[in-house]
Amino acid sequence: LLASSAASDVYKRQVLMMKKILTWFLLIFTMLLVGCTEEDKITLPDLTGKSRDEITETLEKSNISYTFKFAEKIINSDDELDKFVSYGHGLQVGSSISKDEKVVVYTTVLPLTENHTSEVKIDFEWENKSFIEDGVGQVTLNYCVDGDTASFRDIKTGQIIKLRFLGINTRESTIEEEPWGKAASDYVKARLKNAKTIILDANGATKDMYGRYLGLVWVDGILLNLEIIDQAYSNSTLSISDSRYGEVFMKASIAAKKTGRRFFGEIDPDYDYENKRFK
Repeated sequence: LLASSAASDVYKRQVLMMKKILTWFLLIFTMLLVGCTEEDKITLPDLTGKSRDEITETLEKSNISYTFKFAEKIINSDDELDKFVSYGHGLQVGSSISKDEKVVVYTTVLPLTENHTSEVKIDFEWENKSFIEDGVGQVTLNYCVDGDTASFRDIKTGQIIKLRFLGINTRESTIEEEPWGKAASDYVKARLKNAKTIILDANGATKDMYGRYLGLVWVDGILLNLEIIDQAYSNSTLSISDSRYGEVFMKASIAAKKTGRRFFGEIDPDYDYENKRFK
């Protein structure tokens, strides 16, 4: 009996020792795990007031993976362009993320800085020619319809030309009212009314399905169709292979789209989105 009791005591001590060892092992493992987890965490920095370039520099220094998106925010002045708005997915300044987590960074839309109109020039004879008869010619403004359509008078023949601007498609502002439609129309009206010389160029096109002539509009030596894209009032609808200006139109369209401005998603402050009409 004494031998049996002694053996039982030894067994109990061994079990107790194993429990202590296991407890210490679990405690140490937990501490190591917590320590590793904390080391794998990154705190999101304050990006208030920073531009995308500054945000990129800050996040890359912290080894934070990110992607940019545009916030739905009305811009009231140029000072508000290209500014940090918020982190995505409910994250905030000071939030902790894992090292392999990719964060979304929302900013305001970007300034329009590229000017592609300087890349093209009038390289054809237009004096004493008629747009209807020769495909090129000087005209005067009769009236502006919207952002991509206007009525002109041929200086040589006196004929009225209703022209649909080639290579662009601004938002609607007449029968339908769409965001940025009125802004595009107002911009084009101002450019045409203040023009000293307006030259039309068919660029090989004839008429559209509505019987309107198609063409390029040169205002005081500047290609207005291309300028409208540069100002993000339209994308390019020209085929690169079908037009001598197709490549520069597409380049301008890609650059404008990257800014998120106007036609490319910016909130129009003068549009009632609920009732789908201009304010």
